[in-house]
Amino acid sequence: MNNLYQISSFDYDADSGTLNSAIVLNREHPVFKGHFPGNPILPGVCTVQIAKELLCKALAGHFRLTRASQIKYLGFVSPLTTPEIRFQMAIKQTGTMTANCSVTVKAGENAVCSFRGDYIRSEFSSD
Repeated sequence: MNNLYQISSFDYDADSGTLNSAIVLNREHPVFKGHFPGNPILPGVCTVQIAKELLCKALAGHFRLTRASQIKYLGFVSPLTTPEIRFQMAIKQTGTMTANCSVTVKAGENAVCSFRGDYIRSEFSSD
């Protein structure tokens, strides 16, 4: 997602499978010009994609989302008012090729998104 965000912190504990990361959104990214002009909001699909990219970094490989469930959007993320968002992820590798992940995304103290994802290792990056 070319320059949509930068990782400001990244803490992955492989033993417990927990990942805590913070990203800073680029308020000048073109996605915000169309979603929505004058009131930029991070699209939900971008939130799911960022979680996948963080998972790939944690597990040092390319993964593809095969199933998402229990997706809840609980609030909006604006790069103007909350440019930094935090991802709290519980990652469980279910083999060398698959992983399950529970994700909570927070803007400030507010949870703005949560979901569960099933991923499969891919030899090609889809980023």
